Amino acid sequence: MEAKPLNLARILQECGDALGLSLASDETLLKRSVSRPEIGHPGLALTGFTEAFEHGLIQVMDRADILYLEGLPGSEALGRLRVLDEAQVPCLIVAGGVEVPGFLSRACSGIGIALLSATASASETVQRLNTYLLTELAPEASLSGTLVDVHGVGILITGKSGIGKSECALALVGRGHRLVADDHVLTIAKPPGILIGRSAEPLQSFVEVRGIGPVDIGSIYGIRALRRQKRIEVEVALKEWEDGALYDRTGLERGHTEIMGVRIPSIVVPLVPGKSVSVIVEVVALSYILRTYGYDAAGNLEERWTEHIKRHRIPGFESRDVE
Repeated sequence: MEAKPLNLARILQECGDALGLSLASDETLLKRSVSRPEIGHPGLALTGFTEAFEHGLIQVMDRADILYLEGLPGSEALGRLRVLDEAQVPCLIVAGGVEVPGFLSRACSGIGIALLSATASASETVQRLNTYLLTELAPEASLSGTLVDVHGVGILITGKSGIGKSECALALVGRGHRLVADDHVLTIAKPPGILIGRSAEPLQSFVEVRGIGPVDIGSIYGIRALRRQKRIEVEVALKEWEDGALYDRTGLERGHTEIMGVRIPSIVVPLVPGKSVSVIVEVVALSYILRTYGYDAAGNLEERWTEHIKRHRIPGFESRDVE
């Protein structure tokens, strides 16, 4: 997993319009990086209680904080603001469209903290920034496999090289489903236990089919055959059939795999000549949807057999139906 640097200049660029952000300090301070997704509020720290003040967080001020600082003598207000430097605060945002006082701008420039103002309210600023940072700072890894959107379910198809992952994806696209990524799936893990996969930019829209080469899905099937990113919800592991191997036939045993600390259902599909893997993947997706609605086919069948055995009834033939 890779750590992704995220500087303030990028945050300002990508969140500026949504929050009405503008720079109120030296532009060179935007080179500082953010490494934590949490957003802080310096209210208590400004009053002198600093024991629980967390380091390294973006801090958001509202009108009450500004009024409090303006009510303090100039030297005392500057002294209170030094706690931001001690806590290595990368950025201070004055939210709610509050005018940034001159002493605050000078203080932030003096201690090397970027100062931004936001027209959005403090609560909206915190919510939007936190959501953005959770995604941008999430751990990232590259998975070997093919990710497809089948009936709205993110299916990660895995298996050894050459086993037919790309061909399966191609068949699914031909049946109206969507390709997310082939071969290398860039994946992030977001709380609470969410995996999101996408394709590397140069490879987006392409699948590699042995004997043919790269196939441009977008050009052949149109933009509706592609999806930029998708939550990974189920793994379908393709494996060559092994004589004597025990494969689940009841559906009562639930397999799982762990990816970046997140557990998702995993289904092993043994391959034999003539098996339509794309149809099986469709059934996996539909079965997953049914389970989310509380219906389990394997469990239902087991209950029916149990009830049948209890009744000791053997169904016979209907004498009237002879066609």
